[in-house]
Amino acid sequence: MNKNIFYTSIVAILIIGGIVASFLYKNLSERPIYSTIQVQRGQIEESLSLRGKIKPELDANLGFEKGGKITNLTHQVGDFVSAGTILAEANATDLQAQYRQAIDLKKSAEADLEQYEQLLRKERAELDSLENTGASFSDKRAQKAQIKASEAQVDSQKEKLSAALANQESAQAQIAKTIINAPFDGTIAAQDAKIGEVAQSNIPILTLISRDAFKAEVYVSEIEVKNLKTEDLAQITLDGDPQKNYNAKISAIDPAESPEGNVSNYKVTLNFLAPVAGLRSGLGASISVVGQKKENTIIIPPSALFEEGGKKFVYVPERNIMVKKEIQTGIYGLNNMVEIVSGLEAGDTIFGLNK
Repeated sequence: MNKNIFYTSIVAILIIGGIVASFLYKNLSERPIYSTIQVQRGQIEESLSLRGKIKPELDANLGFEKGGKITNLTHQVGDFVSAGTILAEANATDLQAQYRQAIDLKKSAEADLEQYEQLLRKERAELDSLENTGASFSDKRAQKAQIKASEAQVDSQKEKLSAALANQESAQAQIAKTIINAPFDGTIAAQDAKIGEVAQSNIPILTLISRDAFKAEVYVSEIEVKNLKTEDLAQITLDGDPQKNYNAKISAIDPAESPEGNVSNYKVTLNFLAPVAGLRSGLGASISVVGQKKENTIIIPPSALFEEGGKKFVYVPERNIMVKKEIQTGIYGLNNMVEIVSGLEAGDTIFGLNK
């Protein structure tokens, strides 16, 4: 045999052998390694992990009820304002003129009413004098008729004053629609307006958010929301500060869904149990909701579970081989354990996957 062919064959055999050995080693090294676990009873506390965002406790998008040219913007983005502070004003020259006219009419109606009431008091005093001096019946009757006429004038004037007051209040209410006031203590988060621009009615130009009061909001699927209820406790970890956990509780679960794609989600609101410094709207948050707690229930580590065809199984020993057995699970706990509802008993041996 030619030596070159011989050596070439040897090299080829060695290469093929190396490939086969490498393949076998890789497959053997990637095979899962299991260890035996004894099923036990214990305590389990449900946990649901969610992702949400920090939102201000209060927020309001503010606009003029009655549009017009903006004449005043009193604050800038980032400013803190107290409830009732004027934030913006629109032109109300015509309305203010109407308001002043309404005030003048009201004052005139008040003065006229005072005159008629004085006259009525005088005529009633005159009737008392006639009664005391023994005046004739006809004189008394005439005085009573005069009093009745004066009473009618007073009543009519009261109606005029009431109408004048209504006009004044209406004019004042119209002016109020050209002013934006802060509905609560907060920080101006956005301002989309400039002095001189014309603002449309009921179109927001300012956003006000609470400065120190924040909450967490998370959207939960229709499957998960069934496991939640108000007053459930939770822990919140903020993005950028994963070392700290803040205690919170669920304060509200929206009854109506918020569709996202083909899935219905429900907004869940959580409130911090104590003030948290440095919060900002929009911060990401990891939320662990603490659900129901069970004592003396059968539990196993989740590494022992696997799924096939929508069903859950574990491996159990049977005649020195691993045999899969179907089980039913309950809640997943904070202590990294899973409740077993059926399929296993305390003391059973199962196989858990080493990680």
